[in-house]
Amino acid sequence: MFNNTQEKKRLVAGNGKPETKPSRSNAGPTPFHRSASYLYLPQDQDTKQRVKWLIYDNNGSFNGWFDWLPIWMRVGYWSPFVMLSLVCFYSAIYWFKPQPLDFSATVLDKLEEEDANYFMGMPQTTAIDLFIFIWGIVVMVQAKISLGSIRAFPLSFTGWSWILLTSRAGLEFMAWAAAAHNNNQLASKFATIGSSIRLVTITNACVVCTIWNFILFPIIYFKSVPAGEKRRNFLKFNFGFFMTNIHVLNFPLAFVNILNGSRVRLFTMSDLWVAYLVVLLYSILYFFVLVSLYYFYWYW
Repeated sequence: MFNNTQEKKRLVAGNGKPETKPSRSNAGPTPFHRSASYLYLPQDQDTKQRVKWLIYDNNGSFNGWFDWLPIWMRVGYWSPFVMLSLVCFYSAIYWFKPQPLDFSATVLDKLEEEDANYFMGMPQTTAIDLFIFIWGIVVMVQAKISLGSIRAFPLSFTGWSWILLTSRAGLEFMAWAAAAHNNNQLASKFATIGSSIRLVTITNACVVCTIWNFILFPIIYFKSVPAGEKRRNFLKFNFGFFMTNIHVLNFPLAFVNILNGSRVRLFTMSDLWVAYLVVLLYSILYFFVLVSLYYFYWYW
């Protein structure tokens, strides 16, 4: 059923006849090959324009990097078990939401205990938060300048992890700044939101750091990238400034002021619920947008 093929057929705009084109993937066709990859949208009264819907029609192998995996592991029908699991998971998020959600505003709770003269009138923890916030933005700006485009970064789990890390530090710094200017209402909001994403920030950073460095990177390096210049280039890219930050330094940066420092606090069921909520939101993006609409299979 899944015999390898060097060709694939697709409908061509205008005549509706199949055209055979070379395929970059050796994966072969899926059980329901690509007739649904194109939609008719009316262009005017007399003509119709055929629009590509699945923009990454790649047999579940982005750039052919995962052709070595069996096709049944990459594409196919939705498993009933997966659908049931998603329904149960989404339902559980709704039914088991803690009432009320409670997050300790540690930034404000610890202000009186901290030395405010560590750096420019800030406590040490606030100065570290400011550094992490600025550094997170610098890394993304540098990546945009050096790589030309990082549009896929915010769609990746790694991107979400880095943005959460940067946002948590920024929110808790802004909470201190608002309190220093006697805007207690705004300070409380910033501190509460920053505190609410502490657990999901550290867990996502841990997942990205361990899964990429100890599982995905070795597999991609030895199985997906051909030996020689391409493998050397991949190694150079992986240990470049951007990748080192988002895959290696992300965990130590998340560790500071969450699991270490004067503002450490115990996590509660509210923190766990927020962590699962982020998983739910990313699963919606991945399963129902990247995969279902754009067929963009990638091991994020």
